[in-house]
Amino acid sequence: MRRNGGRRGNFSAIRDGGLFLATVFFGILIAAKLDQINSETHVGRFFVIDGDTLSKGDERFRLLGIDAPELAQTCLRGGESWPCGTEARGVLRRLVTARDFSCSGSSRDRYGRQLVYCTADGRDVSSEMVSAGFAVASGYFQFSSEQARARREGRGIWAGEFEKPSEWRREHRAADLETPAAGFLTVIRHFLGWDHG
Repeated sequence: MRRNGGRRGNFSAIRDGGLFLATVFFGILIAAKLDQINSETHVGRFFVIDGDTLSKGDERFRLLGIDAPELAQTCLRGGESWPCGTEARGVLRRLVTARDFSCSGSSRDRYGRQLVYCTADGRDVSSEMVSAGFAVASGYFQFSSEQARARREGRGIWAGEFEKPSEWRREHRAADLETPAAGFLTVIRHFLGWDHG
């Protein structure tokens, strides 16, 4: 006896599953684009506070996707202590001096800092900080290849021993400096390049 709908039933289930996934995918893209409407872009001169925090006027900005050593943090390299937090700030300072520097974001953390992704002459600043070895990737899948390369090549903090910035803050009770998590839509927007124009 022959069953009804054998191959046709399988094709229908695959088609329905594909349509469902396509609908979810396009829904995420639409939501990310709508979230971009609320995004603010800041250009001009920025002041570097530490390896992942900037200010411009009275406004403070926190780079998304990374966590840099705190300003007072030290690391070990060749058995010697060195000011990795101060050096991380120096790396970010060099990036901020780019001719074309801007930051975009649409949300704030609980301390009122605007959560942003920044570009310096078209280069992603968070990516550059992780690539240089002066920040660790902190969100989702972002910057994982940059971090793996920096670690493999012993760049920056990967040249020796260091404590993760989040653990250092915990030990030194700097809770007000915790790393914010990027929202899912923010990560999608950034991945698609919608943050900077």
